[in-house]
Amino acid sequence: MADILSQSEIDELLLALASGQDLPAEPEAEEVSGQVRKYDFRTANKFSKEQIRMLHFIYENYAGRLSTFLSGALRAMCEVKVVSIEEQTFSEFSNSLPSPTFLAIANMPPLAGTVLFEISAQVAYEIVSCLLGGAGGLVEQAGKPFTEIEISILTRVSTQMLLYMKESWERITKISPTIDRVETSPQFAQIVAGSEPISIITMSVTIGEVSDIINLCIPHLAIQPIAKKLDTKLWYNERSSYTANEGMTFDTQLSPRISTTELALRALFNTTRATVGDILNLQVGDVIRVDHPLSANINVLVEHIPKFKGSIGQKGKQLSVKVSEIIREVAADD
Repeated sequence: MADILSQSEIDELLLALASGQDLPAEPEAEEVSGQVRKYDFRTANKFSKEQIRMLHFIYENYAGRLSTFLSGALRAMCEVKVVSIEEQTFSEFSNSLPSPTFLAIANMPPLAGTVLFEISAQVAYEIVSCLLGGAGGLVEQAGKPFTEIEISILTRVSTQMLLYMKESWERITKISPTIDRVETSPQFAQIVAGSEPISIITMSVTIGEVSDIINLCIPHLAIQPIAKKLDTKLWYNERSSYTANEGMTFDTQLSPRISTTELALRALFNTTRATVGDILNLQVGDVIRVDHPLSANINVLVEHIPKFKGSIGQKGKQLSVKVSEIIREVAADD
């Protein structure tokens, strides 16, 4: 199979073509077969196969979650699949990006630095069209610059998309993805040096009849704080422990979580009716007569459901309600 040209070799060929110089001829097979090719350690892969495999597991999970989110948010059939995960230099990736395109520079602590989340123009315009009630199919709009309203909509959507990444990483580490800034031109999205190796996660996105890609760029420097955790053994061990916990009883697994769940508790007087005219004519110092006798109990609601009745009092300097009755739910007749 023929060798893939590096970015520097491509630049040299384009420069020679522009200056009118003759392109270097390919060496004949007899000459190449007897030569030893020099190895450039600067182009050595920095991401191990184990790390690439782990990223594939993580983003296969993420693609499924993203499909569900987009289908619900856009009210359209959406499918997201991981196409490839490969290593490049940042300059190679940046030079391959079209303009305009939607680029979200995000922080993902404990990952170091920033990552780049790119949504192609076709997918971006399809998302905007569906959210604004259109029929989609705005492929012809893909070459025009984004407006401020479109950028605002895409920023909000991409924020939600990044939050679903948090759930896909939770078996490895807890991340907190947030968008630092948004760009539409690749030249303003320089997150690392051009020679820095990066991992490109390419996902195909199909929304209705429109299909294009979303790219996630993770620099090699970013994964250094968690490099030891990108191990398939940890992934399968975590999965095994999760499967074992599925057989736990309600008391040992769910009861502790339910008992610490926070609920809103509200104490309300009986409803008092007034006309719109009375409310509009209210002045400072006016008194509103509440339709609630002093001897009557007050209603105590848990979230929106009446659960208790109580009497108003004071404890110290704070108003309080003393529970005097528990409202029991009446079983429905069969």
